Amino acid sequence: MRVPSRHARSRRSTAAPFAAADVVVADTEADAQFFAGLAGLGEVPVCFVGAEDRLFKPGWSPPDRFVALFVGKLIPLQGVETILGAAREAPEIEFRLVGSGQLEGLLAARPSNVEHVPWVEYAELPAELRRAGCALGIFGTTGKAQRVIPNKAFQAIACAAPLVTADTPAARELLIDEESALLVPPGDAQALAHAVRRLAADSTLSGRIAAGGRAAYEREASEAILGTRWRAIVERLL
Repeated sequence: MRVPSRHARSRRSTAAPFAAADVVVADTEADAQFFAGLAGLGEVPVCFVGAEDRLFKPGWSPPDRFVALFVGKLIPLQGVETILGAAREAPEIEFRLVGSGQLEGLLAARPSNVEHVPWVEYAELPAELRRAGCALGIFGTTGKAQRVIPNKAFQAIACAAPLVTADTPAARELLIDEESALLVPPGDAQALAHAVRRLAADSTLSGRIAAGGRAAYEREASEAILGTRWRAIVERLL
């Protein structure tokens, strides 16, 4: 009798939930390709995560006090080390980190220009974004970080806040560097610091990125757009 290898058993157990589903929907094309390869699927439709239009509305304008805002769980996906490294590279820029998680211990040695707030009520996040100088996305170097666009990226561009995030295959599905966001290499603290400094020093650039991000949201990720996509996916099943 041939005993399946541990890898084969693991792959089979991973693929089982996919096989049981009537349809598998991915949040990005990058994830769709990953799921298809992982579970031997055919076409995997894609529908972005988006944001709640009733909460995350445009209203950003260049603030008198520039603060680079990060919101999210402090996990490897986020690239917390990269954000802290950027803060050390740009000590004249204020950084506000909102969140907690497994990497929170890294903040014990944070530089003096980094403020840490463990929690903000969800309903208050739009106001945080609209008064920030810029919003920070994810900067991790994991495989997952290459394949996803986090909620906060959609929330930021929905509020028309200038977004800085990692240049990944997933991000390129929605964003264009220098047009709808500033995209920097994952894990590169110096590049992140440079991008934040550019926005802090140039309100015209900030305004252009903000407007471009909002346009990308309306075109690709608003509730009206995503609702239509979800309806089409469900109607194909029926």
